[in-house]
Amino acid sequence: MPERHENKIFDDKIIQLDGNHYVNCTFKRCKLQYGGLATVSLENCNFHQCSWTFTDAAARTVNFMEGLYHGTGEGGRELIEKTFDNIRKGRIPEH
Repeated sequence: MPERHENKIFDDKIIQLDGNHYVNCTFKRCKLQYGGLATVSLENCNFHQCSWTFTDAAARTVNFMEGLYHGTGEGGRELIEKTFDNIRKGRIPEH
């Protein structure tokens, strides 16, 4: 079950984001990790000097996308660029 964190300040912590819901939280000098194992919600949060790491399924997805971009020619680059354009526009990818 997702854990809800609201109006909290996290200082110098390692935070596993998977499965959690954060509302109006502040993260200072935190190491934020996302594994792609469960949905995360970050609502109106602030980040100061934090680092982000993708692990597990999320890391494999990023590596796959990197391989498409660099290893499959123009078609792969177009696919990844279109994916990021859709993200920028707030379009939800098909499941």
